[in-house]
Amino acid sequence: MSKTATTWELMKSSWHVLMHDKSLLLFPVISGVACILVLLTFIAPAIGLLPGGLRDSLRGNASILEYVLLFCYYVCNFFVIFYFNAALVAFVVTRLEGGEPTLRGSLREATECLPQIAAWAIVASTVGIVLKVLESRTGFLGRIVIAIIGVAWSLVTYFVVPLIVVERKGAIEAIGASKGLLGKTWGKQIVSGLGYGLIGFLLTVPAIVIVLIAIWGAIASGLPHVGGFGLLAVAAVLYLIALGIVMSALRAIFGTVLYLYAKNGTAPEGFAASDLQNAMKPA
Repeated sequence: MSKTATTWELMKSSWHVLMHDKSLLLFPVISGVACILVLLTFIAPAIGLLPGGLRDSLRGNASILEYVLLFCYYVCNFFVIFYFNAALVAFVVTRLEGGEPTLRGSLREATECLPQIAAWAIVASTVGIVLKVLESRTGFLGRIVIAIIGVAWSLVTYFVVPLIVVERKGAIEAIGASKGLLGKTWGKQIVSGLGYGLIGFLLTVPAIVIVLIAIWGAIASGLPHVGGFGLLAVAAVLYLIALGIVMSALRAIFGTVLYLYAKNGTAPEGFAASDLQNAMKPA
């Protein structure tokens, strides 16, 4: 079976889990709203209060104060993302292990891990800032190297949130355990054939085409007919938002399934072990 076909089968299995518990969609929705609020909180100081403002930051000429503000933003943003992802992981683990999860119970489990989640947000933010500083001080080839390091970091820390939630490991310990779990099970790489990003992109193409058609139609038809094209564009944007929410939930479900498979050596109910093995084979 091709890697794309394997990814599609795994996505369908994750979809069945999501359809069984549609309330899982609330986690990425609330997380997204909270991230927007965090961003709004930092916009004013980023634009108006810092010397040089946003323009210098975008050019890679940020001051120490700007990097401090960026670090604080990273910490708050990562904390929100990790917290709700932890709640989602707790929900999925309970369901796959035969329990009856609830939103309140899952949020309670995530809340019990607040110190570890906060520590992980600080570690992830520190790495993010270091990579950002290095990227702003290197040329084209250097940025490629930094991007590769970023991908490697993402792979090494792939299982950190499940390890924090399920095994109550601290942030640093979870990073080591995630690296060991990944290396022990699949060697140095998790396969690029997972393809969630590719499938997600293909699903966005129709909406992007519709938005472009709506813009072209509005310009070509003039003011009297803008309303219809505007509604068409709004419908496409709403589709993209809904798709982002669903894909976020599916990725979290799949990541939890990978963790359980790596930890226990058996595929959770509803997932084929052969698909998980094919997904992990080196490309």
